[in-house]
Amino acid sequence: MTTRKVARPRTARPLSYKVFLFLAVVALMGALFIHSSYVISRLNRETEDLCYVLARFFAVSTFQAAEDPTLRPIFREVVGNINFPIILTDPANIPRAWKEIGIPADAIPDSVLAKAAETGIIPPSVKRIQEIAANLDRRNSPVPVVRLGTPGVLGQVHYGDPVLVQQLRWIPYLEFGVILALLLFGFVGFRSIMAGEQRSLWAALAKETAHQLGTPLSSLLGWTALLREASEKGEATPPKVEEIAREMDLDLDRLNKVASRFGQMGSVPTLKEGDLAAVVAEAVNYFRHRVPHLGRVVEIVESYEPIPKVAFHVDLMEWVVENLIRNAIDATDKWSGRIEVSLTWRRDQHEVELRVKDNGRGMSATERRRAFTPGFTTKRRGWGLGLALARRVVREYHRGRISIVESVPGQGTTVAVVLPVASSSTAGSA
Repeated sequence: MTTRKVARPRTARPLSYKVFLFLAVVALMGALFIHSSYVISRLNRETEDLCYVLARFFAVSTFQAAEDPTLRPIFREVVGNINFPIILTDPANIPRAWKEIGIPADAIPDSVLAKAAETGIIPPSVKRIQEIAANLDRRNSPVPVVRLGTPGVLGQVHYGDPVLVQQLRWIPYLEFGVILALLLFGFVGFRSIMAGEQRSLWAALAKETAHQLGTPLSSLLGWTALLREASEKGEATPPKVEEIAREMDLDLDRLNKVASRFGQMGSVPTLKEGDLAAVVAEAVNYFRHRVPHLGRVVEIVESYEPIPKVAFHVDLMEWVVENLIRNAIDATDKWSGRIEVSLTWRRDQHEVELRVKDNGRGMSATERRRAFTPGFTTKRRGWGLGLALARRVVREYHRGRISIVESVPGQGTTVAVVLPVASSSTAGSA
């Protein structure tokens, strides 16, 4: 059968949940800022309207008292419950009564005010109130005090906004500043976390590379030492040299595969339909020959059902199988270990399932939840990247699934890899 290439489309990688969370927080802050600005702006308008209405009322209610010596007592009674700045001045702009301007209502005697109106000589204390009235007029136009039906202005009412409203006006700017600060700190923190994760990932990836290269390099060193020893003893016969060269070729081939695997991690690999059982069997055979050198007795049992062809990348999928088998070997804590490797075809789901089961130490519930987290490992010497990289290869590159089917402390662990089968391959095998 002709091998058919199945190339995955190069689609844009979706944003991570962290980016969506960050954007959601920004949107929430923006909505809060807009809402609070709207509420405060509306409150300001309503307060201004209320203050204007009250000022007009005071202007009308006090016009008869404008010429009366008892103006201040009357005005105090009228404005007793007012909580915003207000000043009543006569036609000569001499303040006659005031409230909420930071100066006590009885701070200036009536005689001083009357003398200032008669002589035109303004004392500093009176001038200070006039300056406050001028500042209030910049915010709100003064309301004239007039007598109904009589021409002329008897005075003016100068008013401002309540202190609370003045403080509320700064809230949107304060919120905006806080939001900017939070966004800045969040961005810096996010960049710092991402940079830290990248540094840790690259460091772990470099260590994993060294770990992957260590096995074939150690084998090559052993074969070269054996070749020299055979040469010194005169045992370097052609069959012996050929056997050693064949083993060295296998290790060199493995070095090429390791280089190819890491090269594929930064790109989208091309998948080809092939015999997954052959790839699994080759990986099992590689470890079966090298398990005795680890000082352990580990039996690897294979069980392969007839399965249709699966679209996969040979080097990467072989890497996944090797990681699972290596983890199973490392988990062996008994003198006689047993690893079961099986392939089954789920006809109804159009899926092929690979299972690697061991009788090792097993995992606790916490370890099982964190098994695929980069950097997490239960080994004394490990970098915690094997299962993390395997999940990336299976899920992102092959659109499959990888999971821990079962793990019981002291009894072993079963890991399953499920790959989809193309409908054309299913029909051809049927």
